[in-house]
Amino acid sequence: MFATSLRRLAFGSLLVLASFLLVACDDDGNGPGETPAPTLVPTATASAAPPATASPPRTASATRTPSLTATATPTLSLTPTSTPPPSPSPSPTRSPAEILAFDEPRENALVLAGRVDFVLELPPGASASAASFSVDGEPVVPEVLVENGTIRGSVEVPEGRHVLSVLLPVDGSPATGSVFFEAIELRHPDECEILNDEECLLPYPSSRFLEPADTPTGWRLRIPEVGMIQQAGRKLSPEPYNTVDGFAPTVQILVHFPGGVDPELSGASRLLPETRTYDLRSLDPDSPTVLLDAETGERILHFIEPDIRAADNPKRQVLFLRPATSLRPARRYVVAFRNLRHPDGSPVEAEPVFAALRDRRPSSIPALEARREHFEELFALLEAAGISRESLVLAFDFVTQSDESLTGEMLSMRDQAFAWLEAKVAEGTETFTVDRVVENECREGTLVWRQVEGTYEVPLFLTHDPAADRRFPGRLHLDEQGVPVQNGVTHPPFTIVIPCTALEDGGTPKPGLVVGHGLFGTGRGTLEGLLEEQNSSLLSDLDFVLGATDWWGLSRGDIDPPPSFIVDQVVFQLGNFPALPDRLRQGQLNTLVLARMMKRGVFNRHPAFQSPEGTGLLQGPEGELYYFGASLGGIMGLMFAALSPDVTNVNVDVPAMNFSILLQRATPFLDFELALRLTQITDPMEVALGIGIFEELWAKGESAGYATHITENPLPGTNPKNVLMTMAWLDQQVSNQATEIAARTLGLPNLEGSFVRDLPLIPDLPGPLSSALVVYDTGSFDPENPAHAPFIPPLANLQARPNRCDPHGLRGFIPASIQQLLHFFRPGGRIENFCNGICDAAEPLELPFGREEPCDPLAQ
Repeated sequence: MFATSLRRLAFGSLLVLASFLLVACDDDGNGPGETPAPTLVPTATASAAPPATASPPRTASATRTPSLTATATPTLSLTPTSTPPPSPSPSPTRSPAEILAFDEPRENALVLAGRVDFVLELPPGASASAASFSVDGEPVVPEVLVENGTIRGSVEVPEGRHVLSVLLPVDGSPATGSVFFEAIELRHPDECEILNDEECLLPYPSSRFLEPADTPTGWRLRIPEVGMIQQAGRKLSPEPYNTVDGFAPTVQILVHFPGGVDPELSGASRLLPETRTYDLRSLDPDSPTVLLDAETGERILHFIEPDIRAADNPKRQVLFLRPATSLRPARRYVVAFRNLRHPDGSPVEAEPVFAALRDRRPSSIPALEARREHFEELFALLEAAGISRESLVLAFDFVTQSDESLTGEMLSMRDQAFAWLEAKVAEGTETFTVDRVVENECREGTLVWRQVEGTYEVPLFLTHDPAADRRFPGRLHLDEQGVPVQNGVTHPPFTIVIPCTALEDGGTPKPGLVVGHGLFGTGRGTLEGLLEEQNSSLLSDLDFVLGATDWWGLSRGDIDPPPSFIVDQVVFQLGNFPALPDRLRQGQLNTLVLARMMKRGVFNRHPAFQSPEGTGLLQGPEGELYYFGASLGGIMGLMFAALSPDVTNVNVDVPAMNFSILLQRATPFLDFELALRLTQITDPMEVALGIGIFEELWAKGESAGYATHITENPLPGTNPKNVLMTMAWLDQQVSNQATEIAARTLGLPNLEGSFVRDLPLIPDLPGPLSSALVVYDTGSFDPENPAHAPFIPPLANLQARPNRCDPHGLRGFIPASIQQLLHFFRPGGRIENFCNGICDAAEPLELPFGREEPCDPLAQ
């Protein structure tokens, strides 16, 4: 285009034009030895033309993006290796026959489209009044100011590449000058990221949205309102999200490349059909995608996938880079892309802003110049990791939230609640009420002696009590320092089941087992489900006192009856979303207090928990307490494991972590997606960004914020846990990819005998093991059967077609798995394989409920 524009120049002799083409310019667009011109900051005078500044919507702020070399976080800083350019040599005397040189815009500069300033120094003998200008060969008549031998003015240009030319007489002879520059449109460059201009917050997460602060990381989020998603035409407020000191460690990285990216043609790590997982490609030195720990230089395992939901709208399609494990809290990470290919096989090119930073290209864009020093440091870091800046098409960095930000409030709530409970117990105050006792006569075949129901007191840390009315949102009740403050007490429900075996020998105290329910379930409903006739052998073998409550936030009371908290207050009013992780934390606290009451034998004071001879039937402080939870109970159970000091062995069944990868793959989310569309949330890019932003707070109320402290590096006041993680192959509700990420984060090995083997960075080890992942095939779906294809979870961010044979709810009733669990739930219990070889649903021992045949998804 540059050559075409030159051909369109309509003035100047061929000889002068030829001499222009022979003049060499240095990399900064100046003639040999010329001093680089400073950025023009026009000042208005009474006789001058209007100030040559960009129009208001395109004006970039001069506020600098915080450099991550700030002294507030020395552990995250790096020493820049770039050196300043050499000092220019004196400018030679010009001859009238020479080509005129523009000082602004500089040669090959990047500028904002609209009004572009120019500055032209006049040689002696120049006749400024006779100057004529053109843009791309078309004459223009700018208003100019001539002062001290300099012409200043501006021209209007659209987005694109341009040539600004001038012709004027010098001592009676014509002299010409031209400068090439590129103009781009940037929306809100003073507030938004400018690397992916398709959307304000892309790429996400980016250090562009961090500001220095007195926090453990030295930063705080600064997401602008203009970048927030909108619901029913109104932008959500970023204020609740701008309280955290970094991005969630389970963040899903979002970028946009015009024209799209084909992961296979790019040779990038991706989900592979033959294994349904990814390989170690992302760790290779020549991987086209890089996720780098800036402190250690370690490459982080990951895979990429285009947003399949935007396949028919590539302009609004993000590319996900999904870390294969939780990142470490309070760490700086660098993301880099290179050698990518579009779906047509052509190479992906860098967008203009990043290319200008990469190539040291001059610009007059304040928002770009504010990032230049930071990116020089970033390029130096990548060079040290063997990644040349010339190869890059995009790179950026971010900092993860600290442990204090993620867990501090929850730990404070737990410690305050435990101290409160200890004081009540010491003074002999009963903190629970028994409302209902169902007692059975323990004959042969009878499993349960008593089912005891009631409520118990827990310190309330919300501004609204869900026990009083579940429909209304409430936030954490915090003091001026952000510390949770007790706001009275609340009364969650409890259900405790005492087995007939506890009556042996006049009363035999049993170990406790805390049970977590699934999505929109209840503690009582889960325990009663275990008592159904078809499951009776499970409870008969589980020789425990079982206790359960509700996961407030995602329990039945939060969804029913209408109007409900989840639908009416959260889904239809996403501005209330921060109330969800807060309520989840209160629900988690309720479970922690219930577990402590069971562990300390507090319930034994009441006759409902005593044998006819007066023996308390919970073992008390010297006994064991275990945890079992499936689905949501597995997700929240991992958070429970990180926080509870009262359990050691934990079984999380069909679990995961990180709702930001889970939601769009989960069949239960289908109904909520429909509801969101009713509120005008339909744009796939906004949906992806919204889920990512919500995770910044949601991580505090689910296992994502706590997962690095479960099997090792325990949080204060807790102990490392032994974890049995059981996964259902081809699960429709909790994706296998999300479960795999959870297992890798916990550092679990894969037990030999698992249906799936050779998972990346998850070693296959023989039992017995203290902690392990075990994958079971329920036999429900056959990937080789085309008729089953609609029911098999896609290798993309989509849900399968719901089916009654979903392995999600069946896996827990495989006899070999039940034996494995019982072996684990005992003092010193370890994890062993009880399948006949591989857990592949080949016989009744390995099939749900011990049936002869697997569930048939095609049966009516």
